[in-house]
Amino acid sequence: MDPLTNLLTLEIYRGFLVLVRVAAAIGFLPGFGENAVPVRIRAALALIVALVLLPGVEGLPDRMPEEPAEMLRVFAGESLVGAWLGIGAKLFMAALQTTGALAAQAIGLSNPFSLDAAGFEGGSVLSGVLLIGGLALMFASDVHYLMIGALARSYGSWPVGEFPEIGPLVGRFAQLLATTFRLAVGLAAPFLLYGLVFNVALGLVNRVMPAMPVYFIGTPILLVAGLGLFLMTVGAMLTGFVAALGGWLSGS
Repeated sequence: MDPLTNLLTLEIYRGFLVLVRVAAAIGFLPGFGENAVPVRIRAALALIVALVLLPGVEGLPDRMPEEPAEMLRVFAGESLVGAWLGIGAKLFMAALQTTGALAAQAIGLSNPFSLDAAGFEGGSVLSGVLLIGGLALMFASDVHYLMIGALARSYGSWPVGEFPEIGPLVGRFAQLLATTFRLAVGLAAPFLLYGLVFNVALGLVNRVMPAMPVYFIGTPILLVAGLGLFLMTVGAMLTGFVAALGGWLSGS
């Protein structure tokens, strides 16, 4: 094999190394990896991002692996790192969906037959509204550029060709899972407090006036006041979600 062929083969291999990590991340990242985005569009985005990042990636190998098993191990490591970044960002979308589900349950608007949104099985109309609003605000506030930046910085934490250690990676994932769950509960805190106070008040009214049809009177009030609370807090919830996601991407 002549030197030019060797050089071209090595460059193609280096490009595939970057493409594997980027494609794994693009497949899970919010906005890019949604089911509504065609596979061809996702593949084209992954190729474009990989070509943009390729010149700045340091530590690319200067030789081809001698064994096919070694090449598969390297590709598996790159896929694992990319999937970690994509799923990590997706957990923030899951937190937003959980916030909507908790809020809907608190105000009596939970519905297991609602439509899916952003890759999550509905659960409530409020979840769908929050997910769609979160995606729109994410792109409007340029958080998608932070995703590309996080991919570029990942080569400093996980160099090319080195299989990541599973133990620390699982620990970071568990910590992120706890963080996103706290975020979901924190964003839904006004609705949890509202539901608790309202139901306690209904219980007291029922004890004072047992003949009053508390359910038929309280349910419309609970729903209307809950929707009003949602309209007042939806902006703050979406802003908090975007800030948390941007902060994680900036520090990942």
